[in-house]
Amino acid sequence: MQRGFLKSAMNRARPEVKNCSLSPEPSSDKDIGTWLCEKGPYQEYIAALSGSNPGLIKPDPNNAKNALTDSNALVVLLDLPSAENPEFKKSEFRGPQDLAEHFQDVKTTFGDDANHGLRRVYIMEGLAKKYVSVLGGHFMMDPSFFQRQERTCVWSNDFTPVSDALPHPARLDPERSFHLQYCELRQFNKAIENKPYFCQRTMRHVGMTPPRHKEDSTTGILRRKTSWWCRKTPKGGWDVVILCDPQLAALNIQPREYNKNTRSYTDLKISEQLMNAPFQDGYVDFIPTVSHLLAADIPKHPHTSMLRDLIYYIQHHSYLFTTAEWSNPSTSSIFVKKIVAAHYLQLVDYIKAMLPSLELRLTTAWVEEQEQWKSLQTISRRCGNYRDDIEDTLLSLGYPIETLDSARKVDWRDCEKDFQYIYFRLKILKERADTLMQSMTGLASIAGNRQNLEEAKRVKRLNLLALLFVPLAYTSSLFSMQDDYAPNKGSFWVYWVSALSVVALTVITTWLLDSALDDAAQWDVPFSKWWRKKQNSKAEPSTEKKERRGTGFYN
Repeated sequence: MQRGFLKSAMNRARPEVKNCSLSPEPSSDKDIGTWLCEKGPYQEYIAALSGSNPGLIKPDPNNAKNALTDSNALVVLLDLPSAENPEFKKSEFRGPQDLAEHFQDVKTTFGDDANHGLRRVYIMEGLAKKYVSVLGGHFMMDPSFFQRQERTCVWSNDFTPVSDALPHPARLDPERSFHLQYCELRQFNKAIENKPYFCQRTMRHVGMTPPRHKEDSTTGILRRKTSWWCRKTPKGGWDVVILCDPQLAALNIQPREYNKNTRSYTDLKISEQLMNAPFQDGYVDFIPTVSHLLAADIPKHPHTSMLRDLIYYIQHHSYLFTTAEWSNPSTSSIFVKKIVAAHYLQLVDYIKAMLPSLELRLTTAWVEEQEQWKSLQTISRRCGNYRDDIEDTLLSLGYPIETLDSARKVDWRDCEKDFQYIYFRLKILKERADTLMQSMTGLASIAGNRQNLEEAKRVKRLNLLALLFVPLAYTSSLFSMQDDYAPNKGSFWVYWVSALSVVALTVITTWLLDSALDDAAQWDVPFSKWWRKKQNSKAEPSTEKKERRGTGFYN
């Protein structure tokens, strides 16, 4: 009985819970990873790893309407058949079925693809589900290799719903894989409005810089990504997979062209009028200058996309490395790092050229201060973002973040020196931009004070006008302007004599009052300052008292 009483008491004390929201049940593993690849063994592998990496569960929302279709990707194979002669042969797979048949032929030839002695570089431009299923399913690589390449890394005021963070530093192994973010400068043939745009295929941000006044063009800064992965085989072979972004073909937001005559923007069709090309015809080459005997035999640099640039360097400049160096798959990563560094160096030079132009405007004239402030704010913000990317790059590649050692031995393959210099220059450029912003703030204060002085002068003119017309109005109201004092009457002259006398009396009175007020706002005898000045002129200059500055009413 006592137990029943306690139970009823506990039920009465327990609060009634209605519509209690429970934690959602875990989603089914059947659909996890289907946004990245087709259903199959690799998709099941992604679902199994989704617990340790939640970013594998869903795609980037910016790519929700931009499905990873087959036409969005291309895979190129660079094969080194002979270890003695470093000459790579190129093969392109226009469809995922061709790539699957290639892997099947390798298995048929070697029995197990992991035991071959070949040296192969697979370069994948863009992302597509079927390509990821075939390529990822064949090598069973970490799915985060494709996931990080898919993230758009968009700057937004909203909270980012997906993660693009760097993995734990202790897990980074640059000899096995790495992921790099960089920027590419593109030159558009029209002056485009400075607003956010995005690449239609990758949904990566395209930052437009303000168009120059003397040029009918606009420079765009494209956000780009590239990833590198490798594995070694017991027979001395290796496989390398490189992911890169396709070149900009269209913008997802309709740009507007600037019309100098009407000073307005009009819609611009990308397919018909808007074209883009490498800024200043591309970055400066990083390989040593070849002799005049070999220069004619080497094809010109394409400067079209990361894919074509990598093919160009691996095919035509593989002789720069010895046979022993090509036994290590990391040799192929040098070209990836150098291309990324070349794009960053071009970006640094571009920002270095922009800052002096803004400095010149500040020293010559204070015009368009709002646009200059926006430009400096944009440069400072972007330099901070680029510097963060370089920090992640140095960490991903295992390079120390330290002061640049300019005395290091000259070697064109030294990627560490390039990225450390880029980090150092971006840090200096951000400091310069911040200093210019502080100077602009001071100039804005000066300009504001000057504007206040101009407004004070206008008020002074109004006061002088009031000083003239108030006595006239007072005199007219005093005489009421009737009878003999009305216009065209005999005594009308009395009004003018009286009005002008009042005006003169008002001017003299205000002048005396202004002269009798000293710096401490105390009354002083009129003309005493003239007497003191006369007496001080006879004394030594050091004892001369400084004359009080007037209130600005009469001087």
